[in-house]
Formats: sequence, C-alpha cells, structure tokens
Amino acid sequence: MTNLKHLFCLLLISLLTIPATAQLNIQDFELGGSATKLNEQCIRLVPDLPYDSGSAWYKKAIDLNAPFEMEVCLVLGCKDDEGADGIVFVFTPIARTGFWGEGMGFAGLRPSLGIEFDTYQNYHLGDPAEDHISIMANGETYHGVSLVQPINVSNLEDCKRHPLRITWNPDTQLLEIYLDNELKTTYNRDLVKDIFRGNSGVYWGITSATGRLSNNHDICIKKLQFAASNQLPNLGVKYPRELMAKEEEKK
Repeated sequence: MTNLKHLFCLLLISLLTIPATAQLNIQDFELGGSATKLNEQCIRLVPDLPYDSGSAWYKKAIDLNAPFEMEVCLVLGCKDDEGADGIVFVFTPIARTGFWGEGMGFAGLRPSLGIEFDTYQNYHLGDPAEDHISIMANGETYHGVSLVQPINVSNLEDCKRHPLRITWNPDTQLLEIYLDNELKTTYNRDLVKDIFRGNSGVYWGITSATGRLSNNHDICIKKLQFAASNQLPNLGVKYPRELMAKEEEKK
C-alpha cells in the first residue's frame, strides 16, 4: 500500500509540472489602444494609420521556471519602403505597457525582456536598413545596449503570414526564436535571476506602433504552451495597461 501511495504522489507531481497548452481564445487577451479582434485567432494590433498604437496582453501570468512554447503568425502589412514600425514581444512582471512611438510599447519598461521585429530604420537607435530582429532588456531600445544585436531578416512587409516560434528552456536557460521555420537567434542567460530580479512570474504581450509611416500589424495565435504562475494574479479588464502607464507618468 505504501508503494502505491508513493507512486501516486510521483504521478501527481509529474502531472502538475507539465506545461498546459492553452485553448486558443482571443478573449484571454486584454486589448489596448487601437487593437481589435479580427477573428477567433487573429488580432489587429494597429491599423494602417499614422501615429497609432495597440497591444494585446495575455491575462494569465506564466512561470519562467518551466518551459514555454509560443507559435504565432505575423502579418506586418504590404508597404515596404513606406511601412513602419513593427512589433515587440514583451515579458514583464509589471502590469503596464511602455512608451509608444518608436518605443513600440516596450521603451521605459523595467524590468522587462523584449523580442523586437522592426520594419523601420531609426538611425539614432542603431537600426540597420533591413527588417530585423533584436532581443532587448529593461525598456532600452538603443541597439548599442541590446542583449542580441539586430539580425537582418527578409522583408516582413510583404502581405504574407510569417510563422514565428519562441521557446524557453529553463534547464539550459536557452531562449530560441524561429521565424519562417528557421532558427534566427538564441539567447542563453538566467532570465529569472539576471533580468527579472529573481521573480519567475511574468506577463507577456505583443505591442506595436506606427509613426509618420504605417502598416497593418496583425498577429494570429496558433499555440501557447506554458506553466501558469502563482506569483501574479490574472489580469482583469478593469485595469488596462495604458491607464496604469499614465498613472505611472503622473508620479
């Protein structure tokens, strides 16, 4: 009997630590700014209008002590030379959005980790001329201090869906980013200790903005696999991040 109880406990522990695959439901995202629901899987973060912004934040916090895997498709518009600005995947334990404009909802957010998909060259930020990916920390959008310097990719403003896969393995402390089914970059670091000050619970979301130039910026969710965090509460619609950001600016 004792052995059976021991086996049952081991089985229960193993089941509790297996990351769950979330049901694809846009209602699980908190939309801010101009973000709108296109269908049950897709969100338009910003329309093809100048000086606009939008965000979509998953309401459940995730635990970085467990692996996660996210599969989405990016659609960053149809205008190449006349398009801007891009999107950022943001991870942060703070329930608010950063500054818009060229900051794309990531700038000024500390502590944070941002995976940027940039389609516009801001010379003063050290952007290359080509569309590029970069990994940034703590709301710093100047690439001179980026964790991973900009990596050029093929044109993302081509009216097409671009498959994106982001994975995190806490055992190896390895973050991997696959775009168009190719591994584009990795980052190897203890994110919990070195970025998030020992906190393993973070919110994650996708933020976007346009400036003088613009494009539609859409994201379609395919797969979310993660372990929920018990450190942070689920987000509620009563406290949108944009309002919280304004409150912070007043202080």
